[in-house]
Amino acid sequence: MLETAPSEGGLTVQAPAKVNLTLRVLGRRPDGYHDLESVVAAVTLFDVLEFSASDDLHLACEGIPVSAGEDNLVLRAARLLADESGTRAGARVRLQKRIPPGRGFGGGSADAAATLVALNALWGLDFAREDLARLGASVGSDVPFFFGSPVAILRGRGERLEAVRARSPWWLALAWPDYGLATADVYAALDRLAESVNGRPEATAILEALEGPASGASALLVNDLEGAARRVRPAASPRGGLDGMDLRAVFRQSGAASVGMTGSGSAYFALADTEGQARRFGDAARAAGAEATVVRPLRDGKPQETGP
Repeated sequence: MLETAPSEGGLTVQAPAKVNLTLRVLGRRPDGYHDLESVVAAVTLFDVLEFSASDDLHLACEGIPVSAGEDNLVLRAARLLADESGTRAGARVRLQKRIPPGRGFGGGSADAAATLVALNALWGLDFAREDLARLGASVGSDVPFFFGSPVAILRGRGERLEAVRARSPWWLALAWPDYGLATADVYAALDRLAESVNGRPEATAILEALEGPASGASALLVNDLEGAARRVRPAASPRGGLDGMDLRAVFRQSGAASVGMTGSGSAYFALADTEGQARRFGDAARAAGAEATVVRPLRDGKPQETGP
């Protein structure tokens, strides 16, 4: 899924977004985390990271505004790999941010995974992909997914992966409001709900639906975090603007049969059988005040971007 390509003076990696087609919370663990089962698909929306040799570690960000400080998962992953390997090498990293943060697309985790892959090559290290995935799990629960198959079942905290070979013929319209949600806040809200740990596995059903028309998944796109996400909204967000939870209704009204929330929100997706359908769903979301784009599931091989 993550491949390096030579660029002027260094390496470039495209880091894809992911969509949780299902997300079931199966229980609270003794360590405070939650046991999950989630069917996840990488999609053709990418951050682009460029790496070149340097004496120190430096990150510059372009595109969607994000922090370039030590809280950015790119620097956290880079420092972790340097510590683990004992290298004194550095790197200059340029991040073109296209995946909106705080919407459930896993862009920060994808960037961390891309960083581990690129610096493993740039620094001449010899870590296997499995070792990089293990390191990445300590940066974020979603990071290991980006080292495997474009469609997978995630279990545990997300570190246990089962690769899936699915035809996934759909297009997807993605839409998100002008605010993001912090994953920790959504899980805290989940724990306050009486129904917070009554999820049940659904992977088999959704995987069968992956082979057929988009409408066949209409009853299967269950996300146990959606109720909690409805209770979390940043105080600074414009109260008069579109609420992310309205996107389900917007997509439905535009003709989408299969609609779901990805990750811990605030983004929603609608499945479509054709590009034209997906663009119609995306146009409806934009007309309602959301940001939107159209993507396809990522397939093995060189990623190809679809555009907005």
